Amino acid sequence: MEKDYSSLYNALVDHPDLLICRWLPDTSLTFVNDTYARFYGYEKSEMIGKKWLEITKINIQEDLRFSINRAEMLGDSIVREDPVIDPQGKERWVRWYNRPITDDSGVVVEFQSIGIDITDQRRTTQKLLESEHVMSLILDNIDELVAYHSPDMSLVWVNGAYARSRNKSQRELTGKLCHEIWYGSKQPCENCPVVRAVKERKNVTGEIISGERVWHIKAYPVFGQDGELLGVVDLSYEVTEERKLSEELVRSEERFKKLESSTNDIIFELDREGRHTAVYGRWLEKMGFKEEFFLGRSAGDIFSAKDALVHEYNNAIALGGKSTNYEWSAEIDGERIFYSTSLSPIFDREGNVTGIVGIGRDITDIKRAEEALKRSWDQLIMTLSRMLRIKDPYTAGHQERVKEIAVAVSEEIGLSPRSRETIRIASLLHDIGKLAIPADILNKPGKLNEIEWGLIKQHPEQGFELLKGIDFEMPVAEVILQHHERINGSGYPLGLKGEEISIEARVLAVADVFEAISSHRPYRPSLGVEEALAELKKNSGVLYDREVVDALLRVIERGFVFDTDPFE
Repeated sequence: MEKDYSSLYNALVDHPDLLICRWLPDTSLTFVNDTYARFYGYEKSEMIGKKWLEITKINIQEDLRFSINRAEMLGDSIVREDPVIDPQGKERWVRWYNRPITDDSGVVVEFQSIGIDITDQRRTTQKLLESEHVMSLILDNIDELVAYHSPDMSLVWVNGAYARSRNKSQRELTGKLCHEIWYGSKQPCENCPVVRAVKERKNVTGEIISGERVWHIKAYPVFGQDGELLGVVDLSYEVTEERKLSEELVRSEERFKKLESSTNDIIFELDREGRHTAVYGRWLEKMGFKEEFFLGRSAGDIFSAKDALVHEYNNAIALGGKSTNYEWSAEIDGERIFYSTSLSPIFDREGNVTGIVGIGRDITDIKRAEEALKRSWDQLIMTLSRMLRIKDPYTAGHQERVKEIAVAVSEEIGLSPRSRETIRIASLLHDIGKLAIPADILNKPGKLNEIEWGLIKQHPEQGFELLKGIDFEMPVAEVILQHHERINGSGYPLGLKGEEISIEARVLAVADVFEAISSHRPYRPSLGVEEALAELKKNSGVLYDREVVDALLRVIERGFVFDTDPFE
């Protein structure tokens, strides 16, 4: 019995991961799928006839006209990464695969487009670039080709993947020009992103076509503190297969089966019992699996009972008529691989759910980039902490100990992972503003005079000014500004009261007081844990948040002990 691919195709067209549309050369829309309409906040019927160039609220007319002209002249598909403004007014990024459709005379009359939301991937990459500038890019353990060019275009450094792609050592490529080693040409490639980045002094993204191979290149100029151009970092990866995937996907508009030979993802179908009835995609070849391994088997047959639960749970959602997306991981050949899987129900003509179509995507590189970004922030935090340690060893040790008790209290309260991470970073840096205070005042053994005390009280603001320009993606600088505020408004520098003070700052304030009283200082011995607890109990609800104080008491009662010596 021949398989009915129409229902499978319909499920794919309205898959929540794929934005699909048709449009005229003036960008007027002639077809959109549900995912496309939802992405922009419209009903499908409202979008037909509208120009997507106006809907997206971006200014790319000149660049778009260049791409359309190239498609009309060469008949090529267009791969673009463009920003769009979503209904909430936020910028998102979509990678578009656009195939021109011509009439009998070869004139382009329409375009077929498939889009994938790459906002998270792009944001992670951008943050990684900002956090460590040149050095964070020069990672020798990634698959992408990374090179650092001097302003005259000669190669200063390439990573291992770049050298392997040319069958050369990294040293052999140093000082060479990329267009010479790749194409034997004395002139740079037409519209080369690296050349443009040097001339325009800004980030440039583009593609270079070499025969049948297509490379996506992102070029980032690197500047010294005086604004001088030091060089350009380029990150390249081959998108030849993605281009082929795009073209195959469009041509398979009326036949779902075409997709199986053109995707690097895994596409599969499940029956109502969760058993695999079909598995497609180059993922099978890449991972060394045969389709037969999956056919007739459910998640419970493939994974352990524990690992199968996430698949069975989401299968139940899809069989209930709703699309779902989830992340999971598996160990393959000794390596932990991360996946994002999207499921959509397959309906028959009567609207009954007959099965599931799913797409699984390898997101391991994204996860690794996120981990690299976190490591970059940790290195920055440690560097700042070491700077303070050189000037005031006590304060550096104090910050580490405040972090220990503050994190324990935040976990006891049940704060979100984001709030706990904010507290961790803010605790490690909360006295960083003391870098601006003379060391003889910080370590003065006697009582401070009014002027000296006034300088000390400036350190929250000094810390805020130092850190406000760093995008931690969390309110770290604001928490540091507020950590000497008090519930009754008697704190400084802003005199905030109650819940005007963030919960993160309230936790940090209690931890700061507890550590300061219970630990030794350069000018006095420790007053002891009991004295610290007495102060917090006495002023609970007056100076300090009552819930936070109660949580700290519970942590101490369970035997909390600092791991760090105050003068380490």
